[in-house]
Amino acid sequence: MVGTMGAITAAGAKSTVQEFLVNMSASADVLAMAKVEVDLSAIPEGKNVVIKWRGKPVFVRHRTQAEIDEANKINVASLRDPQNDSDRVKQPEWLVMLGISSPPGITASSSRAPPVSAPH
Repeated sequence: MVGTMGAITAAGAKSTVQEFLVNMSASADVLAMAKVEVDLSAIPEGKNVVIKWRGKPVFVRHRTQAEIDEANKINVASLRDPQNDSDRVKQPEWLVMLGISSPPGITASSSRAPPVSAPH
């Protein structure tokens, strides 16, 4: 009798935990928005594109060598978030930025490249 009650309790606990975990996982529509693929070969040097990722604008900039050099010349100590350009990007020619700010409704403009030394 005790063994049967233990088995029933274990099955009930498993079912409860499993149901909880299913409810905590991301829904299919959220998972579908998690990845965005961009054809980088279609972005000429010196230009940028804006894509939507999870409903937010993402700026992808194909930087020129002059822009890369300018970013590397900045005094890191003068930045609010002191970090070298090489630590912020995986490949120097590509700059990927999430285009939102703290105040609601403010979004960066894609009409020109954002200034490298802009305060955050």
